Amino acid sequence: MRVGIAIDVSTDVSHEFVVQNHIHVLPSTVHMGGESVVYDRDPAKSLAFYKELQASGNIEVETTPFSVKEIEDLFLKQLVLEYDYVFLITLMSTRSLTFDNAHKASFTILQSYDAVRHAQRVPGPFALRVMDSQSFFTGPGIRAWEAVRMAKAGKSPVDIRRQLDELIPHTYAYLVPDDLYYLRARATLRGDKSVSLYSYIVGKSLDIKPIIKANRSETTTIAKVRHHARATQQLFEHAARQIRRGLLVPVVGISYGGDLALVRRMPGYAELAEVAVAHDVEIMLSMMAPAAAVNVGAGAVTLAYCAADAAEYEG
Repeated sequence: MRVGIAIDVSTDVSHEFVVQNHIHVLPSTVHMGGESVVYDRDPAKSLAFYKELQASGNIEVETTPFSVKEIEDLFLKQLVLEYDYVFLITLMSTRSLTFDNAHKASFTILQSYDAVRHAQRVPGPFALRVMDSQSFFTGPGIRAWEAVRMAKAGKSPVDIRRQLDELIPHTYAYLVPDDLYYLRARATLRGDKSVSLYSYIVGKSLDIKPIIKANRSETTTIAKVRHHARATQQLFEHAARQIRRGLLVPVVGISYGGDLALVRRMPGYAELAEVAVAHDVEIMLSMMAPAAAVNVGAGAVTLAYCAADAAEYEG
C-alpha cells in the first residue's frame, strides 16, 4: 500500500525532511505591507520574510490557510492518484483553521476519489486520515517524522494511525518568544488576554522571557527566565535530560524564527546535540514557518519531543 504524508505548513520540519520524504505541504498566504505571499517550507523564502518582519516591525499581518476547495483540488487532482492512504497532520485545531478546512474537504474527497482513480485506471480504494496533533510548531513535526519512519518500515496504516494517536498525550512542545511587545500586540489583535499589560511591562523591563508548554491542545507558561539566551539554554538542558531518560520517538524537533546558524551558537545547543548523538536521537532543526511566526514574532524558539511524561521542568 502506498502511504503518503501531508502537513500543515506551520508544522515545523526541516526542508531536507520534506524533500527527501516527498512530504506534501499545505501552504498559507501571508498578507503584510500590502503584499500577499504564498509560503511553503522553503527556507530561503522564509528567511526573506523574517528580514522584512524585523525591519518593518509590522504587527498587522494576516494569514490565509489553504481553503477547503484548494485541499479538495490537491487531493482529487494529485494525491488520490499517487497514494492509497494519506495522513494529513495539522497544528492543534484550536489555533489553526487548517484542520477544520481539511476535515470539511475530506467528505468531498472520500465521496469523489473513486471516479478519479477509475478514470486513471488506478485500482483499489483510497483512505484519508486528518489528524489534529493537539500541539504546535515542532509538536506535529514529531508525529510527521514518526509517520514517515513507520511507513518506510512497511507498517500498515492501521498501525501508523494507532501509534500517532497514542503519541498525542506524550507530545510536549515548548515555545520561548523573543519579542514580548510583538507577542502581546498580536495577542491583543486576536482578543487573546494571555499576555497581560502588567506581565509585559515587567517582562520588558527585566528582559524576562516566558517558556510556554503545549500538550493536549492546552498551553501554559511553565517558567519565566531572565534573558532569551538563558531561557533557551534551560529548554535545551531539559531536552537533554529527557533524552537521557528515554524518548518514545528518537527525535527532537527545534525550530527558530530566523537564521538557523544562530541556533547552533546558542548556549546549550552543542551539549544537546552531543547527548542526542550519544543516544541515537536525531535533532531536526527547521526554520519556523512564517504563518506561525506571524503570531509569536521573529527570534522565537520552539522545541518538541515525545516522552512518557514531561518530568518536572527544571530551570
